[in-house]
Amino acid sequence: MHLYTLGSAVLLLAISTVSFGAPSSNLTQLKTCLKPLGSKVLYSNSADYSKERYGFDLRYTYKPETIVMAKTESDVQTAVKCAKLANIPVAPRSGGHSFEGYSIGGQDGSLVLDLTGMNSVKVKDGVATAGAGVLLGKLYLELFNQGGWTINAGTCPSVGIGGHALGGGFGLLSRKHGLLIDSITSMRMVNANGELLTVSAKENKDLFFALRGAGGGSYGVVTSFTLKPVKPASKVTSFTYDWKLSDYAKVLEAYVNFQPSASRDIGVEMNVGPTGLEMYGVYQGTKSKQADAMAAFLKAAPKPKSSDVRESRYIDAILRFAYISGDPKDINALALQGGYKPGDSRYTKGKSLVYPAVLKPSTIALLGKWAGVTPKGSTANYIIVDLWGGAVQDVSASATAFIHRDAHTVFEFVAEWNENPNAKPGIPDCQACLKWMNDMYAEFLADYTANYDTTVRGYQNYIDIDIPNWKTAYYGQALPRLTQIKASVDPSNLFRFPQSIPLK
Repeated sequence: MHLYTLGSAVLLLAISTVSFGAPSSNLTQLKTCLKPLGSKVLYSNSADYSKERYGFDLRYTYKPETIVMAKTESDVQTAVKCAKLANIPVAPRSGGHSFEGYSIGGQDGSLVLDLTGMNSVKVKDGVATAGAGVLLGKLYLELFNQGGWTINAGTCPSVGIGGHALGGGFGLLSRKHGLLIDSITSMRMVNANGELLTVSAKENKDLFFALRGAGGGSYGVVTSFTLKPVKPASKVTSFTYDWKLSDYAKVLEAYVNFQPSASRDIGVEMNVGPTGLEMYGVYQGTKSKQADAMAAFLKAAPKPKSSDVRESRYIDAILRFAYISGDPKDINALALQGGYKPGDSRYTKGKSLVYPAVLKPSTIALLGKWAGVTPKGSTANYIIVDLWGGAVQDVSASATAFIHRDAHTVFEFVAEWNENPNAKPGIPDCQACLKWMNDMYAEFLADYTANYDTTVRGYQNYIDIDIPNWKTAYYGQALPRLTQIKASVDPSNLFRFPQSIPLK
């Protein structure tokens, strides 16, 4: 076992076996303080506690001290004040998709502040305001219904805007319009004293810097976002191209060399897995113009074994890549109501690496090697290779807490098991899946430090307890300023979890 894995395993064992609960006197204070919130407060003996306890990833079974189902900013303020009184850490939860279970605290004994009831979306005069609990699917649908707008965000419809935006927010429009944090003009946030703040370029400027890239639960509870939505092209072209895995070297070489010259109107990802390679994305324009924009890549790559190129509205392209069960033509499915469910497994492990330069042949060889392995018990295992660049690089790396502006490609490594949409929490991990992940990642790390940088970098939205030197990997040169801001606004470290921004 590699040292970084062994150390993380010990840390995870400690987190899962040691109680972080508050003394009974503190809990008495907490319950008394929270009484005005009535049935919005769930304790372990509450009827709905078990239903609301878990995040999206059912691997994590941490036991919150209490869950507050907030409906208003006042609810959030009351909950934060009470948590501070009882010295109980606060875990904000938007969509609950944290790869390490941090949206339920990352430890026992937290106060989970569930924001899903704060999910309104309003567009007025070209400005959008979204509650921090709205899911991306509903956000896309509401923006479309209120004037044909959209936003530069990810494709997974069940992810909440909160964590996604505060960690950066990459998506298929990012090469054209930047990251989601680049569209944020202001936020409303409840601080550790329970005060409601406006955070923008003019008010609370340090927090405006920190929240955009490092704001996922470390500084306070963001309750709403004000954003600049964008108008997509009237006709867009979504596409998929598929190749045999044996073609991986030539396909990936053409793919990564395509990045510098690719039109910003192209947003694209490559999925590399045991069944082959799939390139998928959206072009902001008609099908004929998409063919011209993709011509250089398709000429350099082997002929795909299949392709599917469709001209449509942008909302239809979003629905196509949302992988929602139900009628594939019903855009209302994006609201995830009724019988609609996202297609992702609720048992998963993820990791990432941020590459600042064109991939070298040794890295491409590793993609082919490890994508071809299927761990026993896995229902899906794959590596997503995102092409970055374009408008992402238009913002200075020092303007926000997001340091990865120079990224050429970003890898997301994923292992999934148990695809049952009605899966129960706490099912034992797929050990072969985790071994595949750890063994593979160790080889990629060695290649990375030999060929790119001795300082490993990862994307904080794919949070990973095992990544070496996580503070540097996620926050780099921004870390000293981030710790200063943390010490200033949350000196008692109320907003804490295993990878929260430290006080020093």
